Amino acid sequence: MSADFEAGTISRINVYPIKSFPGVTVAASHVLDSGAIKWDRRLALVEPNGEFVNLKRVPELHEIRADFDLSVPSVRIWTGYSVTARTFHLDDDRESLGDYLTCLLNRQVGIVDNPRSGFPDDSDAGGPTIVSVATLQAVADLFPEMSLEQARWRFRTNIEVAGVPAFWEDRLFGSKHEQLPFQIGGVTFGGVKPCQRCSVPSRHPVTGERIQAFATIYAALRKAMFPEWTNLKRFDHYYRLATNTVLLDQGVEGVIRTGDSITLSAPAVQSPVEQSPSPELQSAGS
Repeated sequence: MSADFEAGTISRINVYPIKSFPGVTVAASHVLDSGAIKWDRRLALVEPNGEFVNLKRVPELHEIRADFDLSVPSVRIWTGYSVTARTFHLDDDRESLGDYLTCLLNRQVGIVDNPRSGFPDDSDAGGPTIVSVATLQAVADLFPEMSLEQARWRFRTNIEVAGVPAFWEDRLFGSKHEQLPFQIGGVTFGGVKPCQRCSVPSRHPVTGERIQAFATIYAALRKAMFPEWTNLKRFDHYYRLATNTVLLDQGVEGVIRTGDSITLSAPAVQSPVEQSPSPELQSAGS
């Protein structure tokens, strides 16, 4: 581990079993052999033409409320304008879930499943996204109407790290063609790059109300608060938050837990040339 590396501790793990739906916080999560964490964005909504139905394209999804019980696994769904909820088994009731969501959204949707890797926004970095709690708090402090909890659900990251300063997660990536190794609970990940953001964080996660000039305001903060450890060459623009990762021990599964430390390994490994996400994943949204 680098002598000046300030180790962080995982304080929270968030997974989003249905892409673009509210998430659920878990105490521990299984890391799949693809690098994804179990149940994260495993299911997604698609239209008959195969196009993803996501928050980027369909802001009406903000009206959907969801309460997941992954021990079943099931989801209880209702909307902001209704007190009536329905519960669906995530394996056995997908057809009826799709029919119910078709009615709620007033558009034909079905459910697709990828149990091995889910539907990540970035096909080149399918591991969990990582951010410090201090980073989320710094963003929340920019906007009088925003709480830490709201910032959390706006950016929809997987792993939150406590006990470290804002933008600490920039320590986890290096130059463009390397993957910086780090360990969580015996699982070795590689930091790839700062995560590019879309329009979704500008909207309130429940009401969908948009903060005007959100990206511009945040980008000004990002530019002003670059820590000394940040590789500035990785920023072609400043609307980036959190670190994208991959699993370095391909095919080796493991478990990460709250309370686990994040420690750097050495040396960095060369990464494949970064490619743009596939058209399918570019449209996948959050």
